Amino acid sequence: MALFKSYDRAGLDREYDNRKKVANSAEISAAWEAKGAEVRGQFSSDLDIPYGTHPRQRVDIFPAAKRDAPVLIFIHGGYWHMRDKSIAHFLVPTFIAADIHFVSVGYRLCPEVSVSDIADDIRAAIGWVSEKAGSFGGNPARLYLAGHSAGGHLAAFMGGPAGMAPGVLKGVCSVSGLHDLEPIRLSYLNDVLSLTEGEAKALSPVARVREAEGAGLRLPPHLLTVGAKEGPEYLRQRDALAGALREKRQPVELVDLPDRDHFTALEAFGDPHHPLCQSMLRLILAPSF
Repeated sequence: MALFKSYDRAGLDREYDNRKKVANSAEISAAWEAKGAEVRGQFSSDLDIPYGTHPRQRVDIFPAAKRDAPVLIFIHGGYWHMRDKSIAHFLVPTFIAADIHFVSVGYRLCPEVSVSDIADDIRAAIGWVSEKAGSFGGNPARLYLAGHSAGGHLAAFMGGPAGMAPGVLKGVCSVSGLHDLEPIRLSYLNDVLSLTEGEAKALSPVARVREAEGAGLRLPPHLLTVGAKEGPEYLRQRDALAGALREKRQPVELVDLPDRDHFTALEAFGDPHHPLCQSMLRLILAPSF
């Protein structure tokens, strides 16, 4: 029986089980961790700085040499119940080389807390960075937010009408993000997440943009991307948010990732030779919106 569009439960589970879709995903993640350890040994950093009282409410700061420089805040993925902020450290060198401070955000995980609580953590972390940016050489008026997978969801949510106050974020990038949480609620993932129908809608960036009053709406530019090998649901997730933003006449740019899967899509984000990374650097350093 179809639960969502043409998908039954088994079909949705297949669409959203990235570790089964990418046979070498464990090796890719291990390589990220190994590169991240090298980065921590090579670059100046302030690790595990608290923005809240929970052990996971911490940020890792990799300061650039340039003062008053822009700040890229990055949110790791893991379907809201896995992984840690250190998984993103392998991305640091590209942005430090461009004189962009890099801040990797940790947050509480399900099932200890709800997805709504995680969104509150990200809001608090961004607020903390905005307040403290000057202490590590960042410009609080030049904050950018990016995330991968569940982190892409959180980045898009914070850049949307229910996210940060207007003007706090100057740009947002969602890499392989989940922008419509209804199929997530109906899949195997909800055994851990426990999303209700109301929460799924309230936390979906697509729904929040569609419901927003268009007159006077001024959202930060959105950069949206997904790997061509990620499957039709991930492609739909990207295109649905892009369509909603365009309907409201908000700035959005799409980057296609031919031959990329859910994991190698993130590697493109940190590769200075890749069009995705180049688009992110242009957004930060030479905004055209």
